[in-house]
Amino acid sequence: MMLSRKAESMDYVERLASSGLVFLRLVSSERPLIPPTLATLASGYLPEEWPRSIVDSGDPDFVGKANKGWFDLSREGGLFGDDREFLVAVEIHDSEDSWWWAHVRLAEVWDIVGAGSAAALGNDFGAPEFAMLSLTGDVIVCGVTGESSIGTVLVNGFRDLAGLRELADWQAGWLGTPEQERIATRRWLECGDS
Repeated sequence: MMLSRKAESMDYVERLASSGLVFLRLVSSERPLIPPTLATLASGYLPEEWPRSIVDSGDPDFVGKANKGWFDLSREGGLFGDDREFLVAVEIHDSEDSWWWAHVRLAEVWDIVGAGSAAALGNDFGAPEFAMLSLTGDVIVCGVTGESSIGTVLVNGFRDLAGLRELADWQAGWLGTPEQERIATRRWLECGDS
């Protein structure tokens, strides 16, 4: 069922509020940004030494430490600046139930890894699974949940990762990829070639 724009915006406002993210708007699908589903895979192409913040989930304060790790990594890595604005992947309620970017601002009080992961940014409280993108589209931060740890991984320079570009090219041509995602992927690939 397709929601009206107003109802869809209210849904994002409510779902993101518990994480401390203020929904500002959906980003135009015409912008040549890496699609969220591809962004979540970018960290799989990183060398081991790239920036990350990982916390043992057996730690009594693992959510607090993971939140601090996310914030420090995101701020220092360029996800956001003093305005604390960035993009976060949200589910779009269309005929394909695809994902795209929402422009958000981090509130003064926030809980990305705890309440945020329970509501919109993961699988449960303390189980982050999200993709975030800088407003310039050149820094990705992904939430990850492992068997005994959780955390965040920062990905920059991803446009130059040959394996990721090969995957994107395949995804853009595969008929099993939702049409809007194929179009967005092709737009992102072509933008980098110009």
